[in-house]
Order: sequence, then structure tokens, then C-alpha cells
Amino acid sequence: MDAEKKYILLVEDSRTQALFARRLLEGAGYRVTVAETGRAGIELAQTTHPDLLLLDVVLPDIDGFEICRFVRRSVTTYIPILIFTGERTGMEDRIGALTTVGADDYLAKPYNPRELLAHVEALLRIKNTIDELLSRLTSEKQSYQALRRIALTDYLTGLYNRHYFAEVFEKEFSFAIRYKTALAIVLSDIDLFREVNNKYGHPTGDWVLQNVSALMQSRLRLGDVIARYGGEEFIMILPMTDAHAAAVACERLREQIEQTTLNAEAGPIRITVSFGIAAIPSLGVTKAAELLERADKALYQAKHTGRNRVEIFNPYLPPAPAESAAK
Repeated sequence: MDAEKKYILLVEDSRTQALFARRLLEGAGYRVTVAETGRAGIELAQTTHPDLLLLDVVLPDIDGFEICRFVRRSVTTYIPILIFTGERTGMEDRIGALTTVGADDYLAKPYNPRELLAHVEALLRIKNTIDELLSRLTSEKQSYQALRRIALTDYLTGLYNRHYFAEVFEKEFSFAIRYKTALAIVLSDIDLFREVNNKYGHPTGDWVLQNVSALMQSRLRLGDVIARYGGEEFIMILPMTDAHAAAVACERLREQIEQTTLNAEAGPIRITVSFGIAAIPSLGVTKAAELLERADKALYQAKHTGRNRVEIFNPYLPPAPAESAAK
């Protein structure tokens, strides 16, 4: 393997350990950049696209698990990720690094220098294999990005589709439960959308969906996910967000949509959107499906109480009658 051309990003806040690892890797012919904080590591991963990312778990701002999740979500090219775990890191956390947050390998500290180099070489071989495969796909006019877009996104809105949401939701829920972090789910629905289709026609209705999708997507933070859930329904995953914070964000979005005039060919259109929120930690929620069911009930409550509202799931409110929650 020609290591001279391989670029490694090392995220390590300990200057002593970073210096040791850097000298070891540069001595083996690799190019190395060191980031001392999680945020700096994320920025470099997004802008420089390293051939390999080495992450320490314990950092001053964002831990290595969270960085791994962000990189997997925001960087479209494949970057192998190795996480350094401490001596006291439990087996569950090590397995979680591979199965939940998307790391490719882990190595416990303190490590043997030869062992680190062996892990690095193995991951770079995988990277080479994947790059060669993608190169063949590109030469056959079947680019990786085109295939990925078809498989994971909704053809009309360009948002992620329901299948992708289901996959990510399960992982985010498992991560939140395991590490006891907050996670909010938001179901939203365009109010009285059937009237838009009936009055202006389905092509205009599709145009409205595209504009609302773009507006919603523009308000997301790094790490948030939005998908088209079906018809005029959208669903958002907001990691590290409790119900109150989610409600504040949704209220801003609701106001912006309400105040926006969509200038369609058929004339100006004003629409509103209802939002239902559920979040963990919450008593009685142990499965992802239960959290989703609560968000659905909150959305129906928003419809029942007048539409154009943001509602947080409340177990003490009666369920909304189906006929009163008509879209």
C-alpha cells in the first residue's frame, strides 16, 4: 500500500498522546492532521475528507461517539473510523461504537504501536476497495451518489424517505436509551392539504410540497433528520433535544410557514402546518415504536384543537376523534 498519499485525521485532546500517535503515523509515511476538539474534528472531516479518521472517546466538547454519528450523517464520501477507547470502557460501549454510531473499528488505550499501524493499514485497505468499486460505478455512469439518492430519498421532495427514517430512528433511539440522552420526534402535517389539491390541482399541490419541504429542511441543525413520512406528512428526528426545545424550534417554523406566501402559477397560496412532538426520556417509553405512536397522538391533538399548532404529547388528554382531526 502506498501510505505516502494517505491522509489521516486524528482527533485527540491530549497533546502528549497526539504527538506520539502523529510521529508514529508520519514515520510510517502517512500525512496527519491533529484536531484537539470535537468541533474542530467535525469541521476538518467535512472539508478535507480524510482517508481515515482516528477518534478519542473523551474530548473537551463532544465525545467521539457523537462525532462519529455526525460524520456518518453529514459526510457523503466513505471515511473509515477507528475509535480509541479507554481501559475502563465497557464491552457494551465498545460494541455500541461499532453497531450504533457507525465506527469501523476500535482500539483500547494504551495500545501497542505495531497494533495501531496494523489497524490503520487494514482500514485503509477497505477504503481502497470501496474507492475502486465506486470508481467502476462512476465509469459505468452509475455514480454512488446517484444510487444513494434513489435508494434513500423521496423522488418528489428530495427529502429522505420513510425507509431511511425507520433505519436511522432505530439507531438514534437505541443510542439515546443507552447513553441516557434526549431525543425528540416531530410529526408534522400540512393543514387541509386536500383543499389545495382540489382547488389548484395536483401539480400545484406537488409544488407546494416541494416548497414546504425546502423551508423545513433549511431550518434543521447539523445532525437533525427530516423525511417525507407519506402524503403531506413529514417527520423529524432531533437528537440531543428535549420536548421543550423541540417545541420552541417547531413554533418558529410554524410561524415562518404561516407568514410565507407561496406564489404559484395558479396564484398566491397561504398554508399552515400542525406539529406533534414526543421525546425521551419519558416514563413508559422503552421502544422506538412507542415514541412514534406518541408523536402521532400529539399531531392528532394539534389537529383536533384547531390546526396550525404545536402540541407536545400529553398522556392526560383524551385522544382526538378521527372525524374531528380530519386533515
